[in-house]
Amino acid sequence: MQTFDFWNKLNLHRTKIVVFTLLIALPFVGAKAQSRKSGVTLHRLESDQKTFKYGFLLGVHTNSYGIQYSDRFDTPAYDQTSAIISQQNTGFDLGFMVNFRLADQLSIRVVPVKIGLYQNAVEYHNVDGSIQEQLIESTRIEPGIFMKYRSIRRNNTRMYLVAGLSGSIRSGREDLVTDEDRLEIRKVNMKFEVGIGIDNYFEFFKFSPEFRYARGLANVMNSQDNFFHNGLRRITTHNFTLYLHFSD
Repeated sequence: MQTFDFWNKLNLHRTKIVVFTLLIALPFVGAKAQSRKSGVTLHRLESDQKTFKYGFLLGVHTNSYGIQYSDRFDTPAYDQTSAIISQQNTGFDLGFMVNFRLADQLSIRVVPVKIGLYQNAVEYHNVDGSIQEQLIESTRIEPGIFMKYRSIRRNNTRMYLVAGLSGSIRSGREDLVTDEDRLEIRKVNMKFEVGIGIDNYFEFFKFSPEFRYARGLANVMNSQDNFFHNGLRRITTHNFTLYLHFSD
């Protein structure tokens, strides 16, 4: 039996973790060189003094489920099943944000509206080599609130760290009632998110690419009694997202 846990997932993202670590170190290296370079034009100096700032975000993410087996996976009902595996899939995000300035290096980011397009595939691998796939597609509304800590500005850039909580609500009507056995996912989820990014000041706007990891806090598996549910005890969500923020 294969174990699909959080640490195995991180092994699949070694490159992302190395990049994440290097980016964390950059603000401390840059802190030693705060002087303005000769000939550099500083853009949007008034932007850092605004109490409220608005913007929008675009994102592309990879998502998968963290799966924990139940005791029933070791029963004769699953003798022909060798593993249950969640595949990685790609989706997109679009949202609106408001930033509240608390201090020069500290602010709160509120995302009242974010729409995420998700597709998840869970594969049931049989000992004879065949695979049964359960595909879950959804459009989700994901508001959130985050704390943002920025480094001291260096010319037209500032590194930052961000962390917070977000909700996730599947939009649309409930699934149609059917007699067919399938894997069902709950409508509501809650996620903890942490990330790192860089503010780039241009003449007319600020552009901030950001890499963020989100982990679901709840078990999103519905309570059902069928083959696709009984072998599992818990399903959690895992997302790695590259966001592009545009603000004033």
